[in-house]
Amino acid sequence: MQMTCFNKRGFTLLELLVVIGIIALLGSMGFAATQGILVKSRQAKCASNLRQIGVAVIGYTQENAGNFPVSTHGLDVTTYGNAWIYSLAPYLSDVEEVRICPADPKSAERLEAKGTSYIMNSFLTVPKLSPFGEPMGGFTNLNGLSSMTNTPMAFIINFSKGVGVTNDHTHSEAWTNWGRVVEDIQPDAFRLGSERPDRSSGSSNYLFVDGHVENIKAEVIQGWISSGYNFADPASKTKS
Repeated sequence: MQMTCFNKRGFTLLELLVVIGIIALLGSMGFAATQGILVKSRQAKCASNLRQIGVAVIGYTQENAGNFPVSTHGLDVTTYGNAWIYSLAPYLSDVEEVRICPADPKSAERLEAKGTSYIMNSFLTVPKLSPFGEPMGGFTNLNGLSSMTNTPMAFIINFSKGVGVTNDHTHSEAWTNWGRVVEDIQPDAFRLGSERPDRSSGSSNYLFVDGHVENIKAEVIQGWISSGYNFADPASKTKS
């Protein structure tokens, strides 16, 4: 009887390397997709937080003659209740949930310290005073703005900032260069991969005075600042 002979040749080293490479590629693609979904989810939750804050601020201004809630700058902060985010508590469903950005790596610490991941535009929340303490105008009242649509009100804090209650506002008047901006805010809060040294990758969420939230790429903000346009300054806006 004639026997059938089967070829039992195994994989060559080259074939094994090809298979391993394909598996690694598929794995990396799956990881990237998962990371992308996670980033989008955090971005959406953060935007929801900011929209709720926007509605709360409008409610606050309506009951306070158009005045924005003040930040802790210049205040005698003896309790966390003096911070602007807590002055909005009556207008929020849950201030404890809304005050933290899901992308913030210090979220637990900020919760414990009564801080917030969101900081207010100092143009709107820090009154301009003379050396004698007299008001010098400014934009701390809603009615003093030429544009609610184009004036940013709140930003995501630079994640490396301290978690205490006094870290609740920007220093927007000093945003004369990109370095000053990234000292205050996190323009690359939402990104895939590692951060660039200058933080010009990815994007961040921005709350505007009219209550809408925009996700803007870091490189766009960097371009504005580099061209001399301080987008946080209400004086740079046109009527809308």
